[in-house]
Amino acid sequence: MRISFLILTLAISTLVFFSCSEPVIQELSREELFTLKLGKMEDQIDLFLYGGNLSNRKTSIFMRDGLFYIANGNSSKVMEFSSYGDLIFLLYNPERNPEPVSLIVKGDQETNATRKAARYPFNNIGSLVVDSQKRIYIEDEVPAERQVKDKELDVLLSRLIYRFDRHGKFIDFIGQEGVGGTPFCYIESIQITEADELVVVCRSTAKWLIFWFSSDGNLLYEVEIDQEHLPLPNEKAIPSLSKILADRKDPVLHLMLYYYREKIDEATKAKSTVRNFAACIYRLNLQTGRYEEGYIAVPHNGERIERIGSREISVDNPSYELIGLNNLGFYYLLRREGNNLFQLLLLTKSGKIAVRRRLLMEDSDLYFKALNLSASGIIYTLLGEEQDVKVIWWRSDRLAKREVND
Repeated sequence: MRISFLILTLAISTLVFFSCSEPVIQELSREELFTLKLGKMEDQIDLFLYGGNLSNRKTSIFMRDGLFYIANGNSSKVMEFSSYGDLIFLLYNPERNPEPVSLIVKGDQETNATRKAARYPFNNIGSLVVDSQKRIYIEDEVPAERQVKDKELDVLLSRLIYRFDRHGKFIDFIGQEGVGGTPFCYIESIQITEADELVVVCRSTAKWLIFWFSSDGNLLYEVEIDQEHLPLPNEKAIPSLSKILADRKDPVLHLMLYYYREKIDEATKAKSTVRNFAACIYRLNLQTGRYEEGYIAVPHNGERIERIGSREISVDNPSYELIGLNNLGFYYLLRREGNNLFQLLLLTKSGKIAVRRRLLMEDSDLYFKALNLSASGIIYTLLGEEQDVKVIWWRSDRLAKREVND
C-alpha cells in the first residue's frame, strides 16, 4: 500500500501552550551498568581513526530483554553483552578485526556454544535493531558496483538492511520493495514494532521516505512526506519535521514538528533570526492515509534573560526533543536544562503531562554519545570518554508504570 502526502493539506486550530512556573523537579537516578575499553579487541569499541580523530562512522546501541547490542561502525562488528558487561556474541568482519580470543567461532550447524562468534564481510554498518526472535537487523552499505543513482531524488541508493538469526547466520537483506529489494538512500533510523515489523526511515534533500515491512520482509506501507505540505497552524509559520517514530503496536507514524517565525524589530522594522515558537506531535494513520484527529502540543520551551555586557536580552530555552515512545503509549522528551543537566518529560497519548524528572549526563566531557529508549521505557546510552565507553541506564520505565497503576 503506497501513501503519498505530497498533496496533503491540513487545517489546524490555533495552538495553545502551557505557561506556568514549574515545581521542584526530582532527579531520576542513573545506574552505570558496565564499561568498555577503547580498542580493537572483541569486547572493545573503536571510536577513533588513526591520528586520534573521531570517526564519522556510526556506532549505535539497542537493548532487548536486558541484553545490549552494539554496532561499531569503525570496526565493522556487532557485539552482544549481558547487563553485567559479559560479551556473549560477536558478528564481525574478519578483515578489520583480530580473531576473537574469548569466543568460539562456530559454523552454521554448530550453535550450542554459549559464547560464540560469526564472520560476515560488513562494509560500513550503521543502526541496528533486534526482534522478539532475536533476529538482528543491521544497516550496511552495499559495494560500489551495486549502488544506484536515483535521478528524481538526486540521491545515491546505497544502504540495505541485512538480517541474521541469533547465531549470526545470514538470512536475507531488505530493500525498498522488501526482501531482495533496491537499496535505500540515507537511513535516518530503523525501528522494530511489537509484531516484529521493520520500519525504515530515510531522508533525501527534498523528502522523508518511510518503508514499513511485515515480519517476513514484505512491504506493507510506503510513505513520502515533503517540506511543502507539512501541517501548519492558522498563522504564518515555518514548519520543520524533526523526527518520525513508528508506533509500537499500530500502523501509525508519530511526527515531531517544530514551528518557526520571523521576528520583526519594532524600531528598525528589520527581520531578525527565525525563532522557534511551537512544537507539536502528529499521528499519521497508515491504514486511512490521514492524520488522526487532534495533535499534541508540546509544552512551550519558554524564554530566559541573559546579560550581554550592560544589555539584557531574551533568548529561547532549548526545545524538547522526542526520544521515543514506549509500549504503553507515553511520549518521552528531553531538553537541556544546563551544563550536564537535562529535563525528562513524559506525555500521555492525549498530551497530558504525566511525569517530569531531571537527568544528570556529563556530556560536556564526552567525545561520543548514543542514546535510545527501550520498548518498556528505559532510557539507555553509550557515553564515550577519553579512555573508555560507559553503558548507563535510567529506569524511567517505572515512571510510566506508576502513572498507569495510579
